[in-house]
Amino acid sequence: MDKTVSTTKPIAIILAAGLSRRMGRPKSELAWGNGTLVTHVVRLTREHMGWVTILVRSPFVAPLQGVVDIVNPSPEKGIAESLRLGLEVVLNRHDFLPIAIFLADQPFVQARDTTEVWTALLQHPEAMAARPKYNGRIGHPVLIRSNLLASIMKDLSGDEGLGSWLGKRSDVLTVDIAVGSRPNPAWDLDTPEDYALALAWHEQGEDTDGTKHI
Repeated sequence: MDKTVSTTKPIAIILAAGLSRRMGRPKSELAWGNGTLVTHVVRLTREHMGWVTILVRSPFVAPLQGVVDIVNPSPEKGIAESLRLGLEVVLNRHDFLPIAIFLADQPFVQARDTTEVWTALLQHPEAMAARPKYNGRIGHPVLIRSNLLASIMKDLSGDEGLGSWLGKRSDVLTVDIAVGSRPNPAWDLDTPEDYALALAWHEQGEDTDGTKHI
């Protein structure tokens, strides 16, 4: 096994370039805590996990400090285009580092979930990827060994993302994670109604690291 792959911290890729048609405004810039949905996820990847973070955003989303900032000029092409742009950065700048893919509109993913998926991949050198299952629902982050990025990129298209590609492989770990009393971390906030419900829970719930809000 390549020891660089197994022991080096992953590079996080946050996808925040969706058109947010059902929400009616950029989802990643919706207010969340002391910031926005996207700054919340960046806080998870950078502060809690300590991972270098690539943010793939649309031209309508403001840039952020402390991340590798990538603009997707064609968000209408779907999530595959954002994935391709993020993966290219890893291939060009960060040889042999594993990657962790997050979505900016899934704010209930916690640091302990991320650690559990990463640990599972570390403990199974035969696996090419690991992803969580929250109460029966496949979610994020998806952890992938970067030596397979070239083959992944060939199969990316439209809004499919990696789900169907990973589902066809036998060397992908599925990590069952307890949800507890929080909303399901695989929940995408797609509509104003979703956002209102999530925000109401967030105001009295737990933060990314499992600590109570003050």
